[in-house]
Amino acid sequence: MNKIRNKLLLVLIIVTLVPVVLIGGYSLYSTSKVLKENVLASHVNKVSLIQERIENLLDGVGSDLFFLRDSNALHLFLSSSEPAGSRTQRLLLSNLRSSLQKFSEQKKIYTQVRFIDAEGQEVVRIDRVNGHSQNVSDTHLQNKASRYYFNNALELEKGELFISRLDLNREKGEVVQPYLPTIRYSTPVYDKNDDLLGVAVLNVDANKIIDIIKEQGASGEELLFVDQQGFYYYHPDEKKRWGGKNDLDTGANLFKEKADLVEQMKAVKKLDYIETADDILVYNPIAVQEKEHSLGTLFSVVSKSALFQPLQDYLLVFLAIGLAALLLALMLAITFSNSITRPLVSLKDSVLKLSQGDMDTSIEVDTKDEVADVAHSIELLRKSMRILMKRSR
Repeated sequence: MNKIRNKLLLVLIIVTLVPVVLIGGYSLYSTSKVLKENVLASHVNKVSLIQERIENLLDGVGSDLFFLRDSNALHLFLSSSEPAGSRTQRLLLSNLRSSLQKFSEQKKIYTQVRFIDAEGQEVVRIDRVNGHSQNVSDTHLQNKASRYYFNNALELEKGELFISRLDLNREKGEVVQPYLPTIRYSTPVYDKNDDLLGVAVLNVDANKIIDIIKEQGASGEELLFVDQQGFYYYHPDEKKRWGGKNDLDTGANLFKEKADLVEQMKAVKKLDYIETADDILVYNPIAVQEKEHSLGTLFSVVSKSALFQPLQDYLLVFLAIGLAALLLALMLAITFSNSITRPLVSLKDSVLKLSQGDMDTSIEVDTKDEVADVAHSIELLRKSMRILMKRSR
């Protein structure tokens, strides 16, 4: 009977475990798939939102620059035939400074508003410091003839503008402290005869861009903003920021850290993602001025260990439930198999005694099923055999 008992135990355990394994396995698969899709959707939405906010922030800069280029105050000053230093010229210059200062106060996102003459000398410069716009005195005005944003603007046709890379602002060749990330918009200024008079320049406070990215950061992910060469404009680790040679030259670079993905990352043209063995990288290029000028690429890097941590927690719970179900199934299987095999064992022993000539012991089992019917039939047989034996004597 041990064989029947063991078979019953095996069948009952299998019947219990198979649904648990199948349901649990499918649940793990579907949960991991949904979890990954939800995380991807969340981070795609996040980088899209950041992109939209940055592009909205810079959307009007080109229009502001052209407004400045065409302003009456600027052209009144430039068209004056009065000698430099004359009373009229001083009044026109004062009017220009006042106009640019009001412009700076209204816009608030420009750290510098400037007009530079054709020789590279700053004529008017309004600096925004600690929330206030202030005119820079003549003694502190500088010559910017060697700066790329000035020279590039000189090469433009009328109506065109130049947008610089995002970098740290410098004064007299030295990086300004505290760091002041800047994007420069510049355009040439011509008179009515199309003679070049100088360059209008707006310095955008790119800290506002960094702040947009920083405030969206969350645990379990890294938000990164890099230039075309992979150097960090923004990284949660401040020591890695501004690694390019034109900035702090730290050398920290996303393309070096993930060398196996360089070609994919350099080919970024639209919102998408890359999956590696350890991470999921959602990326989105940031472009301004009707998508014609690329500022860099925004990455949201999610560690798979963090991503699937809820799934690991679920797996532990599932294993605990599965083990409890197995123990319960084992206990029920033992109880159930014993309830079936014990009457059979008792019936076997009784039949064995009967075969050995014991006609006096009645055959009974304590069940109300088919085994009891068999026992009752054998008991009738025993009684019949006993009667026959008595008659034969």
